[in-house]
Amino acid sequence: MSYQTGVCNFCGTGCGHLMQVENGAVRGVFPSSTHPVGRGRLCVRGWHIHELLNTEERISRPQLRTDGALIPVFWDRALDEVALRLAGFSGGEIGFWASPRSSNEDIYSMVRLARAVFRSPNISLQSDAWYRSTVEVLREGSGRPGAYGSISDIRNADFILVVGTDLTRQNPIIASDIHFAARRGADVVTLSTRKTQMSRLSGTHLQNRPGTKKMVLAALAKVLLEADRGGASSAAVSIEGSDAFLKEMEGVNLDRIEQDCGLPLPTLRETALRLKAAPKAVFVFSTGISGLNRETVALIWNLFLVAGKAGRDGCAILPATGVSNLAGANDCGAGPGVLPGSGPLPDEAAAARFKGLWGAEAEIGPGRPVEDLLADASSKIKALVVCDHDPEINLYADRLKSLEYVVYLGSYANPFTDLAQAVLPTTTFVEADGTYTNTERRIQLNRRKVDPRFESRPAWEIFSALAARRGAFWPFRSSADVQEEITRAVPAYAGATHAALEAAFGGIQWPLGAERPFGPFRFVEAGLVSGPAPAGDEFPLRLMAGKSYYYWHQNNIMKKTFIPRREYNALLLLYPQGLVDVHPDDAAALGLRDKRPVRVVSARGAMTPLVRVTDEVPPGTVYAPYFVGAMIPDFLVPHAGAVERGEDAVIPVRLEKV
Repeated sequence: MSYQTGVCNFCGTGCGHLMQVENGAVRGVFPSSTHPVGRGRLCVRGWHIHELLNTEERISRPQLRTDGALIPVFWDRALDEVALRLAGFSGGEIGFWASPRSSNEDIYSMVRLARAVFRSPNISLQSDAWYRSTVEVLREGSGRPGAYGSISDIRNADFILVVGTDLTRQNPIIASDIHFAARRGADVVTLSTRKTQMSRLSGTHLQNRPGTKKMVLAALAKVLLEADRGGASSAAVSIEGSDAFLKEMEGVNLDRIEQDCGLPLPTLRETALRLKAAPKAVFVFSTGISGLNRETVALIWNLFLVAGKAGRDGCAILPATGVSNLAGANDCGAGPGVLPGSGPLPDEAAAARFKGLWGAEAEIGPGRPVEDLLADASSKIKALVVCDHDPEINLYADRLKSLEYVVYLGSYANPFTDLAQAVLPTTTFVEADGTYTNTERRIQLNRRKVDPRFESRPAWEIFSALAARRGAFWPFRSSADVQEEITRAVPAYAGATHAALEAAFGGIQWPLGAERPFGPFRFVEAGLVSGPAPAGDEFPLRLMAGKSYYYWHQNNIMKKTFIPRREYNALLLLYPQGLVDVHPDDAAALGLRDKRPVRVVSARGAMTPLVRVTDEVPPGTVYAPYFVGAMIPDFLVPHAGAVERGEDAVIPVRLEKV
């Protein structure tokens, strides 16, 4: 029996653990007491990840669809077939859907295959749609596309602002650090429309009306601008971009804040002044399934500047990623508008670098997100390469069925295999070496602990083999070789080789060796700050649609870990048709009862979930925390655009008693 160090593969916190390996299998998981992130802690998901690793629901062999059925074949035949079929499409007709759970090496190889071999710029990353816009705001504001500061700053903070989703469910260890800080005396403020466990742990809960987070953040900034013209706020106006920011602030009417946002102006004034007075301030917000849009993140950053926190020791802005390698996937170019380590395309310097690295024929221009191509009936997409997708495919099921060719790469049984013409089994994160980058830019090496099961192979190896069949012979013989190329392709990763990472227990935050990793600072344009349109008589309630509340029950790997699945599926036993949260006053007025069906009607669709009567939502507000069954085609699909706009999106609805 042996205990081997590793990195948890669930959320983007990046906790370290010890895996108990016996007879070629992982038998148990324990927290690493010396790891710099977890500090001897794991959440319920991390404690039981060995259940996932031992499931029999593995994809065991390559399969090709023949006469409507998937037939097991040898690897050479599968690779020959996939390479030949994909070569029959133009680059613009193929989409590549990467997974935020894959290693940096796997994702980088997929991006290189897409752009340099099949010349497709149509690359997307599943889930957490708002992380890309978040890192672009941070790039524009701080010079670096990633978190400002570290998770370790939380425990020492004097003031902590948590915006949005309940971190106690999405990133429990980060939430635990906030709780430690609160016990030490930190001033914890939560800005959220719903009452959450995170808000209950806070000293101040700013419970805003739906769709008004931007207005609250702008009001906090304006309070500081007006209250202190000789201190930090006044100094902020000398920062680049301040003229545009001050013009945006002119449109913020503090006298209307209580009417528009439901928050008393004195409370906001007091909160803003406490923020300014705090020596060390940390802002934390979710980039999860129901994240914050670009404008809201821009206002978070601008408030950070106005409060005078940029450039000060112990101050941080942490976009908490919901999936293990979301940050690394973006660093490695898993998006249609970026190259690995580059800014938004077109980027002439990055283009020249990658033409030299990948070849002059590589497609280095911008593409379109796979989701957009699938949603657009007039798009030219005909083929799709998908890696390790969660079962949210119902949103695009009809379009996926119409594609000519779908390739699925994954470790576990998944509904996507029913749509694929080729299925290629990949190793799990304990069966291959790979690096992962957490929410604070920490690159960590996760070593192989057991032999690959069945006939699975690392994804980077599969992509390399496909490239070779199209005449592109990559110099990769191990994942270390891939990471070495990443260190040359992504400037911030320079020096982060496997050898260097192994020597540094707990990983290394990029950029390595930089004397001044952030700055110069500038304000980021947020645009017009306004709230949603007033509710009308036909649809008097505002529905917030999100999937993060009990998101993990829809996660493909969560479904195969029994104890966490039991914990996170508890509500499904009580509300098997899905649910909507309704305030007790609204329920009484409409004659609605808990666990009874209700018809939720909007201008675009309707659904009939069950009612959960709770004061977690304010009066006049309805919250649909996740989607199951008929909720997906009946409501999620017609409102996909609103749902994907982030946590501040609202949908006017009415409730009809059934």
